[in-house]
Amino acid sequence: MSPALRPGWRDLPPPLRARITDLLGARVLTAGYPGDSGVLPGALFQVQTSRGNVFIKALGTDQQGPLKYLRQEIALSPLLPDAVPHPELLWSIDEVLPNLGTWVAVGYSMRTKVRPIDLSWPEDDVATLVRVVRSVGEVEAPHDPMFRPEEDVFPTNSWAALADQRPAGLARHSPWLTDRLEGLAEIASHAPEAIAGKSLQHGTLRVQNVLLPAVPGEKPLITDWIRGSVGAPYLDLVAMLLHVRTNDGPPPEATLRRYGLPPGTEPDAVTCWIAVLAGHYLQASMEAEQPDLPELRAYQHRLARTAVSWLQTRLGF
Repeated sequence: MSPALRPGWRDLPPPLRARITDLLGARVLTAGYPGDSGVLPGALFQVQTSRGNVFIKALGTDQQGPLKYLRQEIALSPLLPDAVPHPELLWSIDEVLPNLGTWVAVGYSMRTKVRPIDLSWPEDDVATLVRVVRSVGEVEAPHDPMFRPEEDVFPTNSWAALADQRPAGLARHSPWLTDRLEGLAEIASHAPEAIAGKSLQHGTLRVQNVLLPAVPGEKPLITDWIRGSVGAPYLDLVAMLLHVRTNDGPPPEATLRRYGLPPGTEPDAVTCWIAVLAGHYLQASMEAEQPDLPELRAYQHRLARTAVSWLQTRLGF
């Protein structure tokens, strides 16, 4: 959702503002929009109070899909290992407000001084981004039912479905695909082995989810843990490089050559994962629009084009 469409602090229902202010335990001095820092639509605020800074998300009943993910994020946050760079959850509410329906809100501490990634892609930002994302894959996932195997969570059969259905929307993408759907389905069929592992995965990483240190000595943050999973250490990194390229960043193969993959990563496994990502985003981009996520399909279309191009590079034909 673009900044112009985000509701402001004063746009929240007064009873909700009052409830949040009570939880803050301090007077709100300023409340500004922090930039596109997540995958969910709705209200996002960087709030400065007389006792410190807090990052707040709030969603109402009219956003049922995103509401589900925000609830998952709230449940997942206390389970994340300390070694993972995630914001500290302070409080959450999930309440029916009089005449307003259900509202869910969460507040995170913003003691760390962080900033969004510079989308002109200076080398220092790319290097820090790779280091931060790789650090997640170095952590073993908690033994908790909320962290499911990635091969059970992420759809891996999209190419097979596309080969079977041959939807008309394929014409909007590369003609390179026309005679290769079955071959790509074969590559993706190895996903259960290629992406399995014991490492923690964010699973929905985008460029906007990673906040870099604003001053030396500060720590980065990864936000929007709307689902966690278990898989191979390289999954989040490869998925992130796809988003980087889609946001006019450096070619992913160049970044991998410069910074490398986690030790022991098999090149064929990476190619398989890229194929899975390409098929998923291609198929998803042709689905019906989601009213509460109005920009989703267009972005998935761009991701699909980037992933198919990367796949062509990997396969060499």
